[in-house]
Amino acid sequence: MIKYFNYFKKKIADVSLRQMVEIPSLPMAVSFTFDDVPKSGFVNAQKVLDEHQIKGTYYLALSFLEGRSENSDLYNIADLQHCVDQGHELACHTYSHIHLFETKENKVIEQDIAMNKQVLEALPFDCEFLNFSYPYGEQTWQAKKVMSKHFLTCRGIDPGINSGQVDTYNLKAIRLYENFNPLETIFSWLEAHQKNGGWLIFYTHDVQDDYSKHGCSPAYFETVVKKCIELKLITKTVAEVAKTLHLSKG
Repeated sequence: MIKYFNYFKKKIADVSLRQMVEIPSLPMAVSFTFDDVPKSGFVNAQKVLDEHQIKGTYYLALSFLEGRSENSDLYNIADLQHCVDQGHELACHTYSHIHLFETKENKVIEQDIAMNKQVLEALPFDCEFLNFSYPYGEQTWQAKKVMSKHFLTCRGIDPGINSGQVDTYNLKAIRLYENFNPLETIFSWLEAHQKNGGWLIFYTHDVQDDYSKHGCSPAYFETVVKKCIELKLITKTVAEVAKTLHLSKG
């Protein structure tokens, strides 16, 4: 029953509070994004991106910052500093990685993203959150209303290429989950993007040899990056594309 209730919450959000933008019918960009992000997303994935001079977008729930959680797979301030120094984007994923389907009050959501912003501002580098991704892909009308006031874009987990008329508060994305999407499937998305245009966003979590069901191996990740280069595709962070589209908050 709860599953169906959440399904209808998501469907209502899909057609509400839209910020519709025309994505041109040319290969606008491929964006590599990371959710949460486990340590390996910084160490292993960023190494690949840096070697190929590609910038990524890291959606952070800063409760996962080392010293704020008992999780053993945590990034630290040095990882974030290096990320910023190399020109990657830090973006918001709420502070406590909350379940938006279970959050009934706007003020709870507001307080959570305010905490994420507050922790970021206390770190020893100049950076701000411009973009957001929904934890667990849990998009609700309520959450969408709050996020639209604070961020240029919101990324979900519905699969597809963003093209034509696109709701930038519900961006589509493709999973770089090695056990879910084999390389042949990823290559077909890249070739469709090259042929038909639009904005193709990838997302994953951990990037390590013993990857989880939400991640992939460094070899898999690098193969996808190299395929983008082989196809001569443009790669940009979410913030760079948002700037190109002249997006604004609210």
